[in-house]
Amino acid sequence: MKKEWILGIIAFILLIISIVLGIYVYNLNKTKDSNMLDSVQLAKIYNQNSLSNEIVSTSSTEERISPNCTIVEKEYYKDCDHIIRNETQVEDNLINYTKEELAKKYNGWNIEEFTSNRVTVYKEQEGFCPEHYVIRAHNGVLSIYTIDKDGIETLERETEIQTMYLPQEDIEKFEQGVQVVGNSQLLDLLEDFE
Repeated sequence: MKKEWILGIIAFILLIISIVLGIYVYNLNKTKDSNMLDSVQLAKIYNQNSLSNEIVSTSSTEERISPNCTIVEKEYYKDCDHIIRNETQVEDNLINYTKEELAKKYNGWNIEEFTSNRVTVYKEQEGFCPEHYVIRAHNGVLSIYTIDKDGIETLERETEIQTMYLPQEDIEKFEQGVQVVGNSQLLDLLEDFE
């Protein structure tokens, strides 16, 4: 008789556990179904309310300018047929720019090369490049003048090279004016007399 009671209690406990487990599984499936319906309904609402169904592609591998990038600016001057090349480290405000963003910043320039470490931009323009110089004796020192396409000279700066210490032949050349093109030629000439 004791065994019958124990078996009855075990059977009753198993019945209760089965019922509770059944209710739990039923509610779990019902929750999944209702969530799926909600997701589908949300998608429909989104599609109805969105202004455009246009798909915008994004790229996580789009090349951007890094902090150690070199910017090379090449300017071609048509009247003198010279290319002035300026190479600098990237400015802080250009770091992380894409090619498209840089094209907006360099409006009127062509981007010849674009990598994260090196950017080369190119531009053609009318006129003479700003590296046409005449060195003249002026006020007892050698002075540097820039020349425009019309031959008009503009004093850029005076050097500290005094003409009284130069040989007479050189003084006569500098009184006439010595023309040079390019900063490197200018520096080479001035170094010869320092």
